[in-house]
Amino acid sequence: MSRDDRTASLRAADHANVWHPFTPMSVWLGDDAPIIERGEGSFLIDTEGTRYIDGISSLWVNVHGHSHPRIVDAIAEQAKR
Repeated sequence: MSRDDRTASLRAADHANVWHPFTPMSVWLGDDAPIIERGEGSFLIDTEGTRYIDGISSLWVNVHGHSHPRIVDAIAEQAKR
């Protein structure tokens, strides 16, 4: 699947299934906003590879940022128990 096809597929699934808090959905549904694929530290990365500074820490992320290796390892170890 090409990157463009993947982005289109994810966008369609998002529009069909996800409600975004604090977002006017009528605007969102008509928009080609980026689809965020992952987070690294204080950055969000979309399906096109563009990096964005997560200036509001996605509102619900703590001060440690996205995907901090020590936290990821601790969660993985706990999940094995």
